[in-house]
Amino acid sequence: LVVTAADVVATGAPECPCVSSSSPLIQQAKEQFEALGVPGYGMGGECRAYDKGLAFTGCDDVDASLEADCKADKAPAGAKCYCFQTWCYVDSEKCPINKPLCEAAGGVVGTYDSPYCRDREMEATQLIKNANGNTTAVAHYSYATCGSLNTYDTSRLTEIVNGRNLKVKITESYYWTFQGEVDDRSPQWKGWTGVLNQALDHSFRSHFEPDVNVTLDEGWSSASSREKFSSSWTACVLDVAVGNADMCIGDFWVTPQRMNLANFLTPFDNDNFYLVAPRASTEEPLFDILQKPFLPFSNSLWVITFFFLVFSAIVMMITDGHNIDDYNNQGKVPILFKSLYFAFAGYVQGGSANLPASVPGRTATLGFGFFVLITLASYTANLATILVTRGSATGITNAQDAVDKGIEICIAMVVEEQLRKIFPTAKFKPMVGTSDIPKAIGRGDCGAGILQETAIEGMHAGRFSVGDCKLVDDGKLTEEEAYCVRDENGDARTDRDCYLARAGDLIMSVPLSVPIRTDLVQSLGWAIRKTLQEGVVDEGKATFSQTLPPPACGEDGSLEEAAKNPLESLRLPANSMLGTTIISIFVMVLALLLSALEIHTGKTIQEILGCANLRDPDMAG
Repeated sequence: LVVTAADVVATGAPECPCVSSSSPLIQQAKEQFEALGVPGYGMGGECRAYDKGLAFTGCDDVDASLEADCKADKAPAGAKCYCFQTWCYVDSEKCPINKPLCEAAGGVVGTYDSPYCRDREMEATQLIKNANGNTTAVAHYSYATCGSLNTYDTSRLTEIVNGRNLKVKITESYYWTFQGEVDDRSPQWKGWTGVLNQALDHSFRSHFEPDVNVTLDEGWSSASSREKFSSSWTACVLDVAVGNADMCIGDFWVTPQRMNLANFLTPFDNDNFYLVAPRASTEEPLFDILQKPFLPFSNSLWVITFFFLVFSAIVMMITDGHNIDDYNNQGKVPILFKSLYFAFAGYVQGGSANLPASVPGRTATLGFGFFVLITLASYTANLATILVTRGSATGITNAQDAVDKGIEICIAMVVEEQLRKIFPTAKFKPMVGTSDIPKAIGRGDCGAGILQETAIEGMHAGRFSVGDCKLVDDGKLTEEEAYCVRDENGDARTDRDCYLARAGDLIMSVPLSVPIRTDLVQSLGWAIRKTLQEGVVDEGKATFSQTLPPPACGEDGSLEEAAKNPLESLRLPANSMLGTTIISIFVMVLALLLSALEIHTGKTIQEILGCANLRDPDMAG
């Protein structure tokens, strides 16, 4: 007899066994469950998916194929995976840890020396009542003892937060949180909105009953907490830890220091950090100035152009070499050199330098003219950009290069610990916040900085420049301290930091989350995970990213290539003219074929087509 795993009856873990079918609890429940139409519901004294296929728990319409997806963790959000989870009623006196009985058996709490040394999660149910409709015994059930998760009854997760009022602190940060117009549907937010606000509001309304309410603390971090930390963000984490607030809302970096202060919810995103370095303007040597007229085209494209012009000269020689008006010396060598002159002179002049008399010659001129038209237009457009561009790379290609060169790097002090583990020999200059880094580089306090990607985008949109000049207007800093650069109207120049560009690859990634009081972590953590699975955060990012100010600096690129040759990216590659070259050569080949036809027949194309005009001077002689 072969016994398979399916034949083995699971009766729960030893430390939390299922109650037998003959227990008083089960006997009490039988009559009620029979009245409900599910006489066997939980009565077997074994681990079973009692919910499977029962309208009693809303599982009668569940497709059996869902079970495989649930087991593979591939089921869509909101799927009724609980219909396939096994559970049973348990003895509530045996499931908790009983330290005296554990030690009496010679065991230690946490070991498997005795069933009383360990526990399994169980939950109470008021479902079993007596004939008068009153609960006469509190029954307990457990999914954990059967090796399953309870995804059916979430009351254990939501009970502590349902209908609760949370005291929260909030500050502006990118598109995560910012002040807007008061929404009548969510007046408690007092106009605060953003990706994070909407995600939390969705969690509070969709996953708790009654809804969670918020009371906004008009201040950010408290004065007492700021006395202990220079970072107002870390100070707000301390406020949560000591009970000044239930939650601080913002895109907090989850750092070791902050994790030692308070708990955080499930991260909702990550910040990616890169080195930024200035494109310092330098005087250009004479050779660099002289080579600029040749820089619009890459070397390979110049080679293609040269050989095309030589090819064009040969075609001219074949198709129109007999034209004595252009070739008064009919020797083969003079005709070749004259054709080369016509080709190169025509290219420089932007059009044909000869007057072809034959149809093949004129056809060749069309192909030549098309090539000249396209290449010169592209050359002119690129040359204008290159002539006003100054060699400007700092020579810094990445963060390690900056460290090796001994360049002082400005960083946010909050992430100093992580960065020093990556670059132990770096000369870091810690700043209170990332908004201080661009002006510090501008003042010359450091030669480069490490910023998160969202800060780089904000920097190139002028957000830091405008903020620094506002500090001057508010009397908090001088023009020099804030590195405030203004236009002719006295407004902050949004392009102040355009000389700073990203250099090198990703340095590190730091999770973003929200600090939360300890007793709310499990409940709100579950809710925010559900919200993330539902795509609320991704939808918010797509929506609010469109409201961000456009970059004042154009598209930003890496300095790695610019450090090698700041103008290389502006040069046209050879394949950019591939289509033009092919079309022009096709027309030239057509001209050669027409010329070959004239030589073979001894007649001009006009004569072959029967449209020759002897009075046409091109037909004379």
